[in-house]
Amino acid sequence: MNGNQRSLTKRAFLASVGVSCLAGCLGTAETEPSVNESTAERNTTNGNTTDPEQDVEPEPEPEEPTLFLDGDPREEFWDRGESWQDCESLDAWELLDGSLETSTKHVYRGSQSAHLTSMGDGRSAVRIPLDGFDLTETSFSLAMYIDTPGNHYSPSFDVNAPECDREIHFRTRHKIDEPDWIRYDLGISHTSGLESTEEAYMTVSWDGNDVDWYLDDIRAVPVTGEPRLFVQFDDSLRSTYDTAFPIMHQYDIPATVYTVTGRIGNSGSLTLDQMKAMQEAGWEFASHTHQRTGELPLDEQRAELENAKRWLLDHGFEESASMLAYPFGSFTTDTMDIAADYYDFATHGQRGSMNRTISSPLSVNRHPGDDPGRSMELIDILLDERLPTDTLVLYYHDVIENHETYIDPDGFRETMAYIDERDVNCLPTSELRDQQFD
Repeated sequence: MNGNQRSLTKRAFLASVGVSCLAGCLGTAETEPSVNESTAERNTTNGNTTDPEQDVEPEPEPEEPTLFLDGDPREEFWDRGESWQDCESLDAWELLDGSLETSTKHVYRGSQSAHLTSMGDGRSAVRIPLDGFDLTETSFSLAMYIDTPGNHYSPSFDVNAPECDREIHFRTRHKIDEPDWIRYDLGISHTSGLESTEEAYMTVSWDGNDVDWYLDDIRAVPVTGEPRLFVQFDDSLRSTYDTAFPIMHQYDIPATVYTVTGRIGNSGSLTLDQMKAMQEAGWEFASHTHQRTGELPLDEQRAELENAKRWLLDHGFEESASMLAYPFGSFTTDTMDIAADYYDFATHGQRGSMNRTISSPLSVNRHPGDDPGRSMELIDILLDERLPTDTLVLYYHDVIENHETYIDPDGFRETMAYIDERDVNCLPTSELRDQQFD
């Protein structure tokens, strides 16, 4: 899907259909030749055109930024990579803890899924052999269904990879307000020593009582890109301009700000003039309402998502207006379906360094940057050629002194200086989105 296809509106589509129908109704009645047609005929002798003015194709008008998108951006990418475990047979899966069975109750693709539950010790775990992949260049995506929504869940996907000389700990942090299937691209959280120097396998586990979950369509996705880092800010807070912007400008690092459009100009928030100054310096502004979207009635969810994008379009932020960060990580599959009408890229707080070949563009992985040491560890993972990752997204909220959650200015400066020292290529998030549609 190219950029023009992405920006085609439903209204434009309906308008084009209407014009076609109108032309059909008018028929092909004869009309008087136009002045240009008569002139062309008079200036043609023996098939040679004597008119000195040559016909020149007019330059196409640039596509106007649009509110609605055409099609669902998820549909192009669900089949990325190679099917590794379709869950039609679990014969190769070794049960380590809890229970494992095939299930037809909840199925993402095919005829059945893998159903895992915890037992008395509060853990479910299986081990799956991994053969036939170069694990230095292979990441994973999967579909997951959790029967108990409303909390943050952190299942583990640990790959024992002898060719990488370590065990790779993939993670996804699951937060959804209603149970349903969501597709995830796994991110590398950390690494450790090998369990086995001979065998490659993935251990899938979840610690916690009353865990009841389903897996399906686990895919192996090649990692082939050069390392890239993307910096984001949520909430469009004043400290983004006062503190973060000067530091990042010093190191020539751009960022994307997910904007609470209804608060622009309020105390503690960015002003429109500040946003324009940052935009001139290469920053971009995307959508971020501040309601817990997944907890709202569907009509209110649509209004929130539509109005936020409309504000960005109306105020000159067209290039990044079709990107979204779910507020508080709150969303459902219905939220994603609504978002697909307006946005082609949406993110929420997961964990780890990831693969730039994204399978689920409306649930994209990113990592909180508030711990400088952890951020630098992930930068090292990103740049390690033996590990299957080529993308790291760090996101922030406030950059403020003496806050128990958010990073302080010294820690933020230390992180940006480390990015500069390691010579990491940093780009605005729209570059990550656009690569998916090239």
